[in-house]
Parts: sequence; structure tokens; C-alpha cells
Amino acid sequence: MRESADESSSAQRFLVIDDHEAVLQGTVPALKGAYPEAEIWTAQDYQGARQLIEQQPPDLMVVDLSIPDVAGQKATPDVGLKLVEQILTGQLIPSPWAPNVAVLSTDINPLIRLKATIKAYEGGFAAMDKSLPLQEMIQYINFAVRGSVYLPQSVKSRPELHSKWMELLRLRFDEGLNDKAIAKRMGTSDRTIRNYWIRIQDTLLIGDDPEKDLRVQIEIEARRIGLIN
Repeated sequence: MRESADESSSAQRFLVIDDHEAVLQGTVPALKGAYPEAEIWTAQDYQGARQLIEQQPPDLMVVDLSIPDVAGQKATPDVGLKLVEQILTGQLIPSPWAPNVAVLSTDINPLIRLKATIKAYEGGFAAMDKSLPLQEMIQYINFAVRGSVYLPQSVKSRPELHSKWMELLRLRFDEGLNDKAIAKRMGTSDRTIRNYWIRIQDTLLIGDDPEKDLRVQIEIEARRIGLIN
């Protein structure tokens, strides 16, 4: 958790990560206006952000989920989500340093995959749609800076799935594996995989319908709420 802007703005270092120059030109001045003493760095891809983080961990990170791995590549939510997860789990920044994080993106639904991690995180965290007016965006960033956690209702209300259930969804719908191959990959039994499917179905509130393929319905709902891309 960080001190408030009034207490520690002179010591703050911010890192803004977004691959759109026009967005940076709007976000950075807005942050500078709210935190005039802060030092603000920018990065436009995952690798550039990592280099700056390793150079000196920032106090606040403002991250767009849809960023490229390196300059010139296609921006995808998985890259930004990977960066956020690595920050929240201490993979990029050693403990006990926990920078405050603000996710600013056109689609924040993928954060549902990290909801449990966000709840356990020791730093501040806020997520918002990047189409919000700059002043409103700054208000939510302030929540993160003072160590609070803010998640939009669209993320808070979505169900949480056990990490093993999430792995099952990824192996089935991202890699196309069948249940037997999934069981082997996860080191468990076919029966356990069948039980996982039942629990996922119940958690997503998907009823039995003889006219519909159950796995297809699970995939549709999982993609709709951001559990998988």
C-alpha cells in the first residue's frame, strides 16, 4: 500500500503502459496535472515495460490490457493480462514492494481471471474503461494510489472459477484437447475432469438443454464474461 498523493507525491514514480501514442498524450498530462511532483515513464509494449520495471520499480502502474509483446507485434489482451498477473504475484517486482496498479482498457472483462489474486494483493488496484472522461479516470486512479481496491460491477459480479477449472477451459478451448488428454496434462483422472465440467456448468448457471451442446454453451458463456478470449 502507498501513501496518499498529498503525503508522498514528491517520491512517486509512475509507469504508463499503452501502445497508442494518442492515449499516452492524454493520460500522461492528466496524471501530471493530478500529481505534479511525480516522475512519469511510458512504455508501449510488454518488453519495454519489463525493462523499466527491472530498472526501478514504480509506485504506480497504469496498464492497458491490450498491448504487444514487443514493438511492431499485434496488441492482445493476453499480453497485458500476463503483465498484470506477474506484477500482482511478485514475479516482476520482489516482495514486499507492491506497486499500486490501475488497469485502463477498452475491455476489462479478462480481469475476472485474476479476481482472487486482486483481492489478495497488498497494493492498491483499480480498473476502468479507457473511454471514461479523463477526470473520472483520475478519480479511480486515486483509489489505487491511496491503496484501495476498485473493481467495476461488471467484474465484481462475475463468478470466480477455481484455478484448475480455468486450466481445464484453457486446455479445451485454447489448445483443443479432449478430456483424456486434459486429464493426462493436468495429472488427474478422467472422472475428476468430468466433475470439473459439472462444477463449471453449475457455477456459470448453465442448464441442461437436450437441443444444445453443453460444452459449446460453456465456451460461449466463458468467452462472454471474459474467462477465456
